[in-house]
Amino acid sequence: MYQLMKVKADLRQASQKVTAKVAQRDLLSEQMQDADRRKKQAEEQLANFDLVQILLQHTSDFARRQAKRRIEEIVTSALSVVFGRDYAFRVEIEVKGNQPVAEYYLESEGVVTQLKPPDYDRGGGVADVVSLALKLAIAELSGVKGTLFLDEVGKHVSLEFAPNVAYFLKEYSEKFGRQIVLITHNEHLAEIGDVSIGVTQKRGQSKVSAV
Repeated sequence: MYQLMKVKADLRQASQKVTAKVAQRDLLSEQMQDADRRKKQAEEQLANFDLVQILLQHTSDFARRQAKRRIEEIVTSALSVVFGRDYAFRVEIEVKGNQPVAEYYLESEGVVTQLKPPDYDRGGGVADVVSLALKLAIAELSGVKGTLFLDEVGKHVSLEFAPNVAYFLKEYSEKFGRQIVLITHNEHLAEIGDVSIGVTQKRGQSKVSAV
């Protein structure tokens, strides 16, 4: 009888250890996935800032000043519309090694912060909005024509500000006469489209319907 009780106790203890190890494994896996997502987001943001550098390096001094002002206007407008605060985005250009190099600054409520890699995020999705606005600014300044295709923009913006991202995109589309095709899981963004199409999948079959 004693041996049977001991065996059962050992089994319970072993089961608890296995459960703890599984929970630990799942936590590490979740942390790894989150780190991968953050890395991908940072790489996407860095790519947009790099495009600004390339654009500024391949223009004349006059065009560079014009581009600088336009980039600041578009990004500042986006931040102000989305977050409703007194935001200002600044680009400072210095010549280093015979090449113009841009530094980025964010001013809010009298506080100026330099945006530096690898972490551009200021919380609440500010980095997402800056990244989105830079894409739009680069498209306009580079003379890119036709429809803009955007994928999951503003996905890290806080829920309370998501409708404002939708409003900003709508205003941008109408102001510049630019059609936007947007892939999103955000219902606020989906609702602003003149045409919205939902795609669901069940048992490997995709179903397309009007939203």
